[in-house]
Amino acid sequence: MKKPVLVDVEVAKCDLIDGLIKGVEVIRAFSGEAVQMSATEMAEKLGLSRSAARRYLLTLVHIGMAATDGRNFWLTPKVLSLGHSYLDSARLPRAIVPFLQRLTLQLQESTNYSVLDGDEVVYITRVNAPRQLTVGFDPGTRLPAHTSTAGRVLLAAQSDEALHAYLDRVTLVAYTHATVTDKAQLLRELLQIREQGFGVTESQYEIGLRGISVPIKSRHGNLVGALSVSMLISTCSTAEASAKCVPALQATANTVMLWV
Repeated sequence: MKKPVLVDVEVAKCDLIDGLIKGVEVIRAFSGEAVQMSATEMAEKLGLSRSAARRYLLTLVHIGMAATDGRNFWLTPKVLSLGHSYLDSARLPRAIVPFLQRLTLQLQESTNYSVLDGDEVVYITRVNAPRQLTVGFDPGTRLPAHTSTAGRVLLAAQSDEALHAYLDRVTLVAYTHATVTDKAQLLRELLQIREQGFGVTESQYEIGLRGISVPIKSRHGNLVGALSVSMLISTCSTAEASAKCVPALQATANTVMLWV
């Protein structure tokens, strides 16, 4: 099958279905801080009338993507089918799994494939290290790009204009005492990643966790994602981890490039 070519399309407002847009917003309104919500709470969160919020929520209940006790609503596991539709239809997440498996076997560390979505990095595919205790992030996990090695690698690969636009709009939230929240410092680190071709972060989102990542590009030079290794900081020094992982990551990324 011929790979589709991504193009920028300016969509007229008359071609948009507002109800579909709002329905997706209703699904995304649920979170770890809002596991359950009433129609009134949903209405306040999204700026809807209570009756409109209730209809959206009842529609989700009707198709099995939400449940209710008569007052509060919550999502059901059926919502995960939306993410599986992407994984089933997208070529690269499926094709990259054997490469991740070989990389994990070689390094004895968990490996991931990630993409940038807005100001967040999304972990798409993961292969766990063959040990009882594994570290890293499950597929579907979204993190602020500045806290993730993969996110930083993907940001560093953007144009100067896109990178400065990101820094202008983003709020750098601290998740640990080590999280970089100074924009000037983050810019310096991103430019260093761009120059050296890989990134290493430690304790940026979770204390004791190290990430090492390289970009994956197509044979035409287009950025298609990031390849990462996750490990505990306590296993070895930063220099030892980089010497062990970076060449293997880059070799794998170069091999994947021939397939995309």
